[in-house]
Amino acid sequence: MKKETLIAVIFGIALGGAVALFILIKGKDFELTKNKIISPKDAGRQEAIDQPVRVDFQVLEIQSPLDGAITDKKSISITGKVQKGSLLVIQSPVGDEVFVADKNDFQFDFPVALGENVIKIVAYPQDKTIRPQEKDLKIYYLDSEL
Repeated sequence: MKKETLIAVIFGIALGGAVALFILIKGKDFELTKNKIISPKDAGRQEAIDQPVRVDFQVLEIQSPLDGAITDKKSISITGKVQKGSLLVIQSPVGDEVFVADKNDFQFDFPVALGENVIKIVAYPQDKTIRPQEKDLKIYYLDSEL
């Protein structure tokens, strides 16, 4: 190999190493400046602290039937309390019901199937800053003739 070729190869390797090192260092700096801030700024925290807490909100409450109740009828009467104007969604494998609570108390009849029935009740408040609330009921329907 000629002397000039050897010098060109050595300079090429050295220059390639220097460029690779520069890219690695600048790439990390670029990634650090590109990161998003996860936590809010202190001013945002202060605004959240200054907001009044709602104490007049009615939490979803199921008064009857109790969880794990046993019945011998094909439908049950579900009663409870919820925030006025909330959208109530009741789901089970047997059926679905959706209605808006026009007052704080609610009552409706809901069908049940033979055996275990898992009924999910979800209340979506009108105020979008409050998260939906949900309750699960397990009702057992046993036919009296069995």
